[in-house]
Amino acid sequence: MPLLKYSPKVWEALKMKQGIYARLPKHYLKSLEQKEPTPVHWRPLGVQYRANPVSGQKERVQDVPIPIYYPPQSQDGLWGGEGWISGFRYAYNDKMSTRLKKTWKPQLFKRELYSEILDHTFTITVTARTLDLIDAAFGLDFYILQTSKEDLNSKLGMDLKRAMLLRLARRNTELYPAV
Repeated sequence: MPLLKYSPKVWEALKMKQGIYARLPKHYLKSLEQKEPTPVHWRPLGVQYRANPVSGQKERVQDVPIPIYYPPQSQDGLWGGEGWISGFRYAYNDKMSTRLKKTWKPQLFKRELYSEILDHTFTITVTARTLDLIDAAFGLDFYILQTSKEDLNSKLGMDLKRAMLLRLARRNTELYPAV
Protein backbone atom coordinates (compact mmCIF):
# COMPACT_ATOMS: atom_id res chain seq x y z
CA MET A 1 0.00 0.00 0.00
CA PRO A 2 1.48 3.37 -1.01
CA LEU A 3 2.01 6.01 1.63
CA LEU A 4 0.87 8.84 -0.63
CA LYS A 5 -2.27 9.01 -2.75
CA TYR A 6 -0.37 10.72 -5.61
CA SER A 7 3.29 10.69 -6.49
CA PRO A 8 5.19 13.88 -5.51
CA LYS A 9 6.12 14.30 -9.18
CA VAL A 10 2.53 15.17 -10.10
CA TRP A 11 1.82 17.46 -7.13
CA GLU A 12 2.59 20.61 -9.11
CA ALA A 13 0.17 19.63 -11.89
CA LEU A 14 -2.59 18.63 -9.46
CA LYS A 15 -2.17 21.74 -7.33
CA MET A 16 -4.17 23.83 -9.84
CA LYS A 17 -6.99 21.29 -10.14
CA GLN A 18 -7.64 20.38 -6.50
CA GLY A 19 -7.81 22.12 -3.17
CA ILE A 20 -7.90 25.87 -2.65
CA TYR A 21 -6.50 26.63 -6.11
CA ALA A 22 -9.55 25.05 -7.76
CA ARG A 23 -11.75 27.77 -6.26
CA LEU A 24 -9.82 30.63 -7.89
CA PRO A 25 -11.22 32.30 -11.04
CA LYS A 26 -10.18 30.76 -14.37
CA HIS A 27 -8.47 33.94 -15.66
CA TYR A 28 -6.32 34.07 -12.52
CA LEU A 29 -5.40 30.38 -12.80
CA LYS A 30 -4.35 31.04 -16.40
CA SER A 31 -2.00 33.80 -15.23
CA LEU A 32 -0.38 31.41 -12.74
CA GLU A 33 0.62 28.92 -15.46
CA GLN A 34 4.31 28.94 -16.32
CA LYS A 35 4.88 30.26 -19.87
CA GLU A 36 8.10 30.41 -21.85
CA PRO A 37 9.28 33.95 -22.65
CA THR A 38 9.81 34.97 -26.26
CA PRO A 39 13.28 33.81 -27.38
CA VAL A 40 15.66 36.75 -27.70
CA HIS A 41 19.17 35.33 -27.95
CA TRP A 42 18.34 32.30 -30.14
CA ARG A 43 15.90 31.34 -32.87
CA PRO A 44 13.98 28.10 -32.46
CA LEU A 45 13.80 26.09 -35.69
CA GLY A 46 10.42 24.60 -34.80
CA VAL A 47 11.11 21.21 -36.44
CA GLN A 48 12.51 17.98 -35.02
CA TYR A 49 14.26 16.84 -38.21
CA ARG A 50 15.74 18.47 -41.29
CA ALA A 51 17.58 17.30 -44.38
CA ASN A 52 21.37 17.57 -44.39
CA PRO A 53 22.26 19.98 -47.24
CA VAL A 54 25.25 17.85 -48.32
CA SER A 55 24.06 14.26 -48.02
CA GLY A 56 20.29 14.75 -48.06
CA GLN A 57 19.99 12.47 -45.02
CA LYS A 58 17.41 13.26 -42.36
CA GLU A 59 19.13 14.47 -39.17
CA ARG A 60 17.76 15.46 -35.79
CA VAL A 61 17.59 19.15 -34.82
CA GLN A 62 18.19 20.25 -31.25
CA ASP A 63 16.31 23.35 -30.14
CA VAL A 64 18.18 24.10 -26.92
CA PRO A 65 17.60 27.57 -25.46
CA ILE A 66 20.62 29.53 -24.29
CA PRO A 67 20.63 29.92 -20.49
CA ILE A 68 20.31 33.60 -19.60
CA TYR A 69 21.20 35.21 -16.28
CA TYR A 70 19.13 38.24 -15.25
CA PRO A 71 21.17 40.30 -12.76
CA PRO A 72 19.41 42.25 -9.99
CA GLN A 73 19.87 45.56 -11.84
CA SER A 74 17.68 44.22 -14.67
CA GLN A 75 14.70 44.64 -12.31
CA ASP A 76 15.31 48.42 -12.21
CA GLY A 77 15.04 48.91 -15.97
CA LEU A 78 13.43 47.59 -19.13
CA TRP A 79 15.82 45.14 -20.80
CA GLY A 80 13.32 43.66 -23.27
CA GLY A 81 14.12 40.04 -22.40
CA GLU A 82 17.87 40.47 -22.79
CA GLY A 83 20.28 39.30 -20.10
CA TRP A 84 23.82 38.12 -19.48
CA ILE A 85 25.02 35.11 -21.45
CA SER A 86 27.97 33.07 -20.16
CA GLY A 87 30.10 30.98 -22.46
CA PHE A 88 33.56 30.49 -23.84
CA ARG A 89 35.62 32.15 -26.54
CA TYR A 90 38.87 31.11 -28.11
CA ALA A 91 42.05 33.06 -27.39
CA TYR A 92 43.43 34.83 -30.50
CA ASN A 93 40.36 33.63 -32.49
CA ASP A 94 42.17 30.35 -33.08
CA LYS A 95 40.30 27.06 -32.53
CA MET A 96 43.57 25.35 -31.52
CA SER A 97 44.18 27.81 -28.65
CA THR A 98 42.73 27.68 -25.13
CA ARG A 99 39.12 28.50 -24.33
CA LEU A 100 38.53 31.55 -22.15
CA LYS A 101 35.39 32.14 -20.07
CA LYS A 102 33.37 35.10 -21.33
CA THR A 103 30.16 36.87 -20.32
CA TRP A 104 28.25 38.83 -22.94
CA LYS A 105 26.24 41.74 -21.51
CA PRO A 106 23.67 43.92 -23.28
CA GLN A 107 24.49 47.53 -24.00
CA LEU A 108 22.44 49.71 -21.64
CA PHE A 109 21.23 53.26 -22.18
CA LYS A 110 19.59 55.77 -19.82
CA ARG A 111 16.65 57.29 -21.68
CA GLU A 112 13.80 59.59 -20.72
CA LEU A 113 10.49 57.97 -21.66
CA TYR A 114 7.13 59.68 -21.38
CA SER A 115 3.95 57.91 -20.28
CA GLU A 116 0.76 59.54 -21.55
CA ILE A 117 -1.44 57.60 -19.15
CA LEU A 118 0.58 58.49 -16.06
CA ASP A 119 1.47 61.96 -17.47
CA HIS A 120 5.04 61.59 -16.23
CA THR A 121 8.53 61.36 -17.71
CA PHE A 122 10.66 58.48 -16.42
CA THR A 123 14.43 58.08 -16.69
CA ILE A 124 14.77 54.34 -17.35
CA THR A 125 17.70 52.07 -18.18
CA VAL A 126 16.84 50.37 -21.47
CA THR A 127 18.49 48.28 -24.19
CA ALA A 128 18.40 48.94 -27.93
CA ARG A 129 15.95 46.06 -28.34
CA THR A 130 13.58 47.66 -25.82
CA LEU A 131 13.66 50.95 -27.72
CA ASP A 132 12.81 49.06 -30.93
CA LEU A 133 9.94 47.27 -29.17
CA ILE A 134 8.62 50.58 -27.80
CA ASP A 135 8.71 52.07 -31.31
CA ALA A 136 6.96 49.01 -32.77
CA ALA A 137 4.21 49.29 -30.12
CA PHE A 138 3.80 53.05 -30.82
CA GLY A 139 4.85 54.25 -27.39
CA LEU A 140 5.84 53.28 -23.86
CA ASP A 141 2.26 52.87 -22.63
CA PHE A 142 1.26 50.44 -25.39
CA TYR A 143 4.52 48.48 -24.96
CA ILE A 144 4.02 48.07 -21.21
CA LEU A 145 0.33 47.17 -21.47
CA GLN A 146 0.69 44.73 -24.40
CA THR A 147 3.77 42.85 -23.16
CA SER A 148 3.26 39.79 -20.96
CA LYS A 149 4.94 39.55 -17.55
CA GLU A 150 7.25 36.78 -18.85
CA ASP A 151 8.55 39.07 -21.60
CA LEU A 152 8.77 42.18 -19.41
CA ASN A 153 10.78 40.27 -16.80
CA SER A 154 11.18 43.40 -14.69
CA LYS A 155 9.82 44.69 -11.40
CA LEU A 156 9.82 48.23 -12.76
CA GLY A 157 7.85 47.11 -15.82
CA MET A 158 5.25 45.36 -13.69
CA ASP A 159 4.99 48.36 -11.34
CA LEU A 160 4.42 50.66 -14.34
CA LYS A 161 1.82 48.27 -15.75
CA ARG A 162 -0.04 48.19 -12.42
CA ALA A 163 0.01 51.98 -12.11
CA MET A 164 -1.27 52.40 -15.68
CA LEU A 165 -4.09 49.88 -15.22
CA LEU A 166 -5.16 51.53 -11.96
CA ARG A 167 -5.12 54.94 -13.63
CA LEU A 168 -7.22 53.65 -16.53
CA ALA A 169 -9.67 51.95 -14.15
CA ARG A 170 -10.18 55.19 -12.24
CA ARG A 171 -11.74 56.80 -15.35
CA ASN A 172 -10.48 60.33 -14.76
CA THR A 173 -12.13 62.96 -16.92
CA GLU A 174 -8.66 64.31 -17.88
CA LEU A 175 -7.78 60.94 -19.43
CA TYR A 176 -11.05 60.50 -21.36
CA PRO A 177 -12.00 63.63 -23.30
CA ALA A 178 -15.67 64.63 -23.45
CA VAL A 179 -17.39 63.71 -26.71
